[in-house]
Amino acid sequence: MEYLTLILLSGIVFLLLFLFNRKFPEKQNLIYRIFIICLIAMFAVRIIFADAFDNIIALNTNLFTKPMTAFLAILRWFSFTAIMITCLSAFTKAKSYRYIVCFISAFLWLLNLIFFKQNVIAFVGTEEVSFFHYRSILFMIEMGLFGGIAIYELFVLLKNKEYPTKKQIGIMFLVYGAVTISCFPLSTFQVLFGIFGTALEDFNLTHRLFLYATILTLILLFVIFRKKDDDAKRTMLLTVSTSSLLLFCYAWNVFTFTFADLPLHLCNTAIFLIFIAFTFKVKSVYYFTYFVNVIGSFFAMFMPNTTSTLLSYSGIHFWFCHAYVLILPVLAMMLGLYERPNFKFMRNSIFIFTGYFVAMMIANAWINTFQSVDYFFLYGDVISSHLGFLENIRVNFQWLINISGTIYRVYWLYDILVYIGYIALMFLIWGIYKLYYNVEDHYKELFKLRKIDKLQIAKLKKEIGDITKPINPEGVDMIKITNFSKTYGLNKHKAVDNFNLEIHDGEVFGFLGHNGAGKSTLIKCMVGIQSITEGKIEICGYDIEKQPLQAKLQMGYVSDNHAVYENLTGREYINYVADLYMVSKEDRDERLDKYTKMFQLENAIDNQIKSYSHGMKQKLVVIAALIHNPKVWILDEPLTGLDPSSAYQIKECMREHASKGNIVFFSSHVIEVVEKICDRIAIIQHGVLQGVFDVKKLVDNNVNLEDLYLSFVENQKDKDVKELKKVQKLAFKLQNKK
Repeated sequence: MEYLTLILLSGIVFLLLFLFNRKFPEKQNLIYRIFIICLIAMFAVRIIFADAFDNIIALNTNLFTKPMTAFLAILRWFSFTAIMITCLSAFTKAKSYRYIVCFISAFLWLLNLIFFKQNVIAFVGTEEVSFFHYRSILFMIEMGLFGGIAIYELFVLLKNKEYPTKKQIGIMFLVYGAVTISCFPLSTFQVLFGIFGTALEDFNLTHRLFLYATILTLILLFVIFRKKDDDAKRTMLLTVSTSSLLLFCYAWNVFTFTFADLPLHLCNTAIFLIFIAFTFKVKSVYYFTYFVNVIGSFFAMFMPNTTSTLLSYSGIHFWFCHAYVLILPVLAMMLGLYERPNFKFMRNSIFIFTGYFVAMMIANAWINTFQSVDYFFLYGDVISSHLGFLENIRVNFQWLINISGTIYRVYWLYDILVYIGYIALMFLIWGIYKLYYNVEDHYKELFKLRKIDKLQIAKLKKEIGDITKPINPEGVDMIKITNFSKTYGLNKHKAVDNFNLEIHDGEVFGFLGHNGAGKSTLIKCMVGIQSITEGKIEICGYDIEKQPLQAKLQMGYVSDNHAVYENLTGREYINYVADLYMVSKEDRDERLDKYTKMFQLENAIDNQIKSYSHGMKQKLVVIAALIHNPKVWILDEPLTGLDPSSAYQIKECMREHASKGNIVFFSSHVIEVVEKICDRIAIIQHGVLQGVFDVKKLVDNNVNLEDLYLSFVENQKDKDVKELKKVQKLAFKLQNKK
């Protein structure tokens, strides 16, 4: 009788879907959702009734044999998941969900049809079950809807020949298996295996492992879904939030429901709020869970008020639900489904939380006059047991309100302190979120740059082949700047305009120009700090834009602002730089010993850099630039602020480096220094190269270098302009003279 009735009900549901969709084809989605809502209603009714089957421990029961008990436990588990996915299929575009409904749900409906009587016995707890028993009738209606919907979906799929591929079938089983892990009747493991394991408390091994697993689950879900589209992300969040809601509600019993079972604890409300946020896309509700509920679940998991084992009935209810509340809001933000919150969202969350907090104070005071409850732990000693000083405050500062002879008790000071503490925690977690955003932005930019680098390297390999070799083999002993121009941002004025220059090995080359002439701009582009607008710069044959790594390995750079890691010692800093340039230990030790003696830093090299003077820091930067013995040494105003002794040491080092066949290129506005140590000089004015001159020729012909420099500077007051022009003319004449 039951089987025929169930088949008849499923047939009626199938026929109604077929007829309605045929008559109203434009409203197919609406019709389907109406039937799904009916299934949801019947499924919800079943959940809130207690089942005798849930009291079985380790397959020990008089109702069934052990194999049948195990089979029913697994059937109930798999059916539980299939019904949930069937219900969600109407609200998601995921193809895998539709295939699950067509194949897995239809198959499980058939199994539930075959074992219908055993299912009803499992509900009621006795073999003497009437056909008209309310649990039997409710289950028949539920299975009628479930089967009718599944068979209709299978019919439509076959009719339209939308057969899944092998890959889609594999994905279907993979998705179903993943959802099955998160969704099951609370009693499943207790029925199959009994109560085993240790309680999760006091950070014992089991407690720690579950906490680690929770964080790993968050990371794993992020890694799996971060590149999926928004529909897939929302489907996953909706599925898991629905699983958490079902797990939570499964513990209810409509016949024994009391005020203590109301979902008014903060983490209990979170189960419903998260489901509402993801189902109806309510932003304000989501941000409340993000700021408020995550904190509550975090502390509940770290300081649990339960001694249940993980896979027991009550253990699953506590641990899994709290884990979902912790993971889901954070995961939604990590996946980019919601914009990053600003203070407005934080403020709104505080307002909502304040309303909730006051409501719980009132509810605790009222309900505790006739039944013991402790919403948000504002009435008992759960919080004060962890923070001992609060217990005296809770007991000694009470507000007793007498209304019509009924005494309402409010722990006013204790509640205020808890409120203030929780608001402080909200700001703390906001700070943690902000820190995470900064880290995330950093790595996003890093990955973006890496992707660009890979594309550029691939393009360069296609153009020149081996990118580790100089792009210009003829320029291995020189710096070559060709038609270089630099423009900053949207500025139409060029900081450097059409600059051309060649510098050869063995030279100490000086670069002169007034402040703002373009010296530092050119140098920053040479060393790869600034991008090049036009033209190209080659360092020892390597293009600084196309081969930045190889070009930079040829260079040592001393900037005009010696930014160093001041908490390191001098030796640590040099070793850090040597590691970047892959200098062997023998070479770095030899060079470090040489330069510390040269610059008289032997006694300071193992002190923290923040204890160094300006001159000592400048010397340290010089050592760092030379530790890899670069072919090209570039210095930007290296002698500024140095005492005569330190300046002399650096000048001597520059001469020595060039004498070994290397290139020394430095900018300066100190004419005397340039005149004494440079082989050639270049003068730049307003970003334009004015000329390149041989210093020996100038000196031999009594050309005053200072006058030559000033001849390119406008609006001279202290010098005769005509005389300066004569000096300039002679300098150009000497330069052109072979």
